[in-house]
Order: sequence, then C-alpha cells, then structure tokens
Amino acid sequence: MSSIAEWLEQNVTTDKRALDWYREPECEPRIVRAYRQLLSGYEIDTSTILKTTIEVQGEHAGVVRVHDINYYSICAHHFLPFYGKVAISYVPGDRILGLGKFPRLVQAFSRRFQIQEHLVKDIAEEIMSSGGARAARVLSTGRHMCMCSRGPSDQTAITDTSYVTGDKELFTRFGLDD
Repeated sequence: MSSIAEWLEQNVTTDKRALDWYREPECEPRIVRAYRQLLSGYEIDTSTILKTTIEVQGEHAGVVRVHDINYYSICAHHFLPFYGKVAISYVPGDRILGLGKFPRLVQAFSRRFQIQEHLVKDIAEEIMSSGGARAARVLSTGRHMCMCSRGPSDQTAITDTSYVTGDKELFTRFGLDD
C-alpha cells in the first residue's frame, strides 16, 4: 500500500508545498484516526439503538417529533463532507421509544458513507423495523461541500430531503400533514 503522500502525488498534485504536509510522520495516523471516527457508524448495529420507554396501552393517538438533531456525514458520491439537521416524526406502535436514542440513531447512520436521500430512508426504516412504529417521517436539511466548494460553488444552497413510510394517513389524522 502506498502512503497518503504518494497517493496524492499520483492522483491529485505534484506540488511540493501540498505534499510536504503529508510526509510528516504523524500525518497518516492522524488522518486514519479522523476517518475511523467519521465513519464509525459501520461499527454500530442500528437495530439495538431504539429502546422502549413505555408500553402503549390501546392505541397511541398522536405523533412524537424530535427535531434539530445535528449530523455530519461523508458523501458517498464525492467523498466530501455534508452536514445539517434531521427532524424525526413517528406514530408509536405498541411502545414509545426513548427520545435520547434518536440522536444516536442519526449519528450511527450519518457516520457512514451516505447520500442525504438514503440517510433519511435508513433512519425511517429503522424506526419502523426495530422501533415498531406505525408510521415514520424523517426530514433533513443539508449543506454539501461538493456544491459549496466545487461544481456550482454555491455556499448558500441547502438541500432538503424527506422519507415517509408506514401508514402515512396517520400523520394527516393526527394533524401533521405538512
């Protein structure tokens, strides 16, 4: 395996000023540690995150919403960061889920190579499968470095994505139809 400096020289730049940064002895281990942390979501079994707070007696007639959950991810398409906020709404099935588990679920999925459209789908599907929800909706806003620093070079563009699964009519029934 070649070093990061060699890879950069072969694929990105031959400029000595850039490459000197990556020839320092501590450089490569520091980068490896950073990416292990940024991609640590692969080490997490997401089906074990959501825990029951209380069993539901009868039918829960309402929606639970947790929002403004921060995330940071690495784009699978460009290998560049994107970040933003997630809002989760769900209609409980036979149990109400621990609210503090939702940020952990978002972090587990966002700390993987992702695209924003899959991030919201992955979270919603997990809430349905391991959380036993009757319906789930996940919304995300994101700022993508591929749009900010290359291509369109627009630092103000924000991307919104959403994914809804389960009995979607429940959201309308309980007044969450926007």
